[in-house]
Amino acid sequence: HGTDRVEAVTLSALDREWRPVAGTEVRMGCDALAVGHGLVPQLELAVTLGCTLRAAPDGTPAVAVDDQQRTDIAGLWAAGEPTGIGGVELALEEGRMAALSMTASLHQRGQGHQLGRGWGRATTTTARQRRFADLMAGVHRPGAHWTHWLTDETEVCRCEEVTVHELRQSYELGARDARSAKLLTRAGMGWCQGRMCETAVTCLAAGGDGSAPLAPARRPLSCPVSLRDLAESAPSAEPGSGT
Repeated sequence: HGTDRVEAVTLSALDREWRPVAGTEVRMGCDALAVGHGLVPQLELAVTLGCTLRAAPDGTPAVAVDDQQRTDIAGLWAAGEPTGIGGVELALEEGRMAALSMTASLHQRGQGHQLGRGWGRATTTTARQRRFADLMAGVHRPGAHWTHWLTDETEVCRCEEVTVHELRQSYELGARDARSAKLLTRAGMGWCQGRMCETAVTCLAAGGDGSAPLAPARRPLSCPVSLRDLAESAPSAEPGSGT
């Protein structure tokens, strides 16, 4: 609630299907509201390369890997957000595991036995943190009736000011995915490029009621970049700047 800025929120208990329970509403004044739903990893490159995906407990897609962070594409490892969002500590552990696995694959005949000391500990730590991340994702996954909270005036894409009414109209016109909805409504074409609204737009476009599973984007734009190009493009520090 508010005019130029948020001034209050209404809290309510929910049933198992995430429907508000009548009579439990409480209005509370506030200066800010933090929203933590809809985090989706960047999977464009993995999808292009043909990696098998899995559905995370919150319904979002993620790259499927084994206990060494190997994908089902030979010579390709994945770590961090592409394997499922789980926080910085998990991402770091997965990166270490991927590095160990890569090194072992390069030296498996000559020096592979030297990598066994930290292998078991890294595997156990990564598996434990992944289980916790999946548990948190499952517990906080919105229920089936979250779209019933929305009114026609609810803004889904804040950058382009696209409302629920416009997205539902695009569904009636045949939009069944986020790209089609984007072409009809401009949802996701603003400054954040869908980083804030992509999950909600995808749910509304795919099923009309948010019941359809999420699917990763399949129109990636990418090109190889060498380390030399990256180094040459970095701004050089000015003399005496201390950096």
